[in-house]
Amino acid sequence: MRLEPLELWLKPAPGALLPQIRASLADQPGGAEPLRWAITAVDPDRGLRVEGVWLLSTKPPC
Repeated sequence: MRLEPLELWLKPAPGALLPQIRASLADQPGGAEPLRWAITAVDPDRGLRVEGVWLLSTKPPC
């Protein structure tokens, strides 16, 4: 297992924000599991900047 930093931009749709953020985090490659994340910036054109730390498995995929 290893830790990796993550940064992504999310343009939220109308509605509840937390499920959208969780879905966006779950869509990241590598079977990563988010340990901690935070919204660190808001931009009218790019949306929300989400930064976090991921736990990645070092096992090869089956």
